[in-house]
Amino acid sequence: MNRKHVIGYGATAFVALAIGAAGSSGEAAPTVSGAAPPTVTATVTAGPTQTVEVPAPTVTVGVAGPVKTVTAPPPPPAVAMAGDGVYQVGVDVKPGTYVSDAPASGNCYWERNNGGDGLDSIIDNDNSSGRSVVTIRKTDKFFKSSGCNDWTRR
Repeated sequence: MNRKHVIGYGATAFVALAIGAAGSSGEAAPTVSGAAPPTVTATVTAGPTQTVEVPAPTVTVGVAGPVKTVTAPPPPPAVAMAGDGVYQVGVDVKPGTYVSDAPASGNCYWERNNGGDGLDSIIDNDNSSGRSVVTIRKTDKFFKSSGCNDWTRR
């Protein structure tokens, strides 16, 4: 056997033992497996500054002033009306000729009235079991109808 190798191996073992004893302070030397983790270095630089402007809210302030009352105009008089009712001419119904089909009840009473009370206020009337036709004049004050079908203007 070669003496150089024996001395070389012995010296290597002694150096390894001395390094292990000095580094561990009497504790077992840590074991390392695998490669060391990589070191990552990152440099952060500030980007451009962005400014956001938010508009102020809109505020409406009411100031007391004169009050104006607006009244809607009344609706125009109707050109059709229900079979039962009292209608003011020029307000509830337009003057003109109206037709009502034969009533299911078998009796339709209508009356043109000058606005007074009693039988003297009746200008014209009819009691019909068939189709009824009446001409309401602008000088009439009221039109009354009972037991009739709806009236439609011609």
